[in-house]
Amino acid sequence: MMAGLNAWSFILITLSYWNCAKGCTWMKTQNKASLSSFQVLSNSSISHLGQACKDPVNAYGKLSMEFPHKQYNRVLQLEAKDHIMFTLRTLKGIMRIYIGKYEKVDCDQLQLQIFLLDVDRQIMELERCAKNIVVTEVQKKISKKMGIHFKSLNSHLKNTDYSPEGWKEIAAVVLKHLRRLDLLATKTKTDLHDQTRLF
Repeated sequence: MMAGLNAWSFILITLSYWNCAKGCTWMKTQNKASLSSFQVLSNSSISHLGQACKDPVNAYGKLSMEFPHKQYNRVLQLEAKDHIMFTLRTLKGIMRIYIGKYEKVDCDQLQLQIFLLDVDRQIMELERCAKNIVVTEVQKKISKKMGIHFKSLNSHLKNTDYSPEGWKEIAAVVLKHLRRLDLLATKTKTDLHDQTRLF
């Protein structure tokens, strides 16, 4: 009897995970070739941040910290629900860098505000997708590593006294994150599309 209940509980949890990810319309499309809502807004956020801060990409080389390529590569091997959690947490990390401080950034303030509105909308939609996702141990480990990365970005800003050059360097890193998340979103969309075909 107990074994039967445990098996049934496992099936319900599995279906819950699948339904949550499958129901995330923000990340998927009916057609693999079209962009998801996430990708449309992702392109917008990349464009607005790039326009807000002049030539931020070339500033990245001045940073001594390593970009977390390993964490992106690791999450790429996981399931769609893990992609969603990773993307949500990364965007929250980006938002924490700017919130309450972006007025000091030596960038076009209007473009920067639009960028932050884009990120805020992404977070809101992804929170709806992630509300029933149970965090796994693997996700926790990846999240911890990413947390250290974002803390180092904040420390860098403080060490530069929030200088225009410091903000430009941070913008370069953030753009790199946004582009990696956009690539991850393509994989998420494909995985969700394939899951829909299976059921």
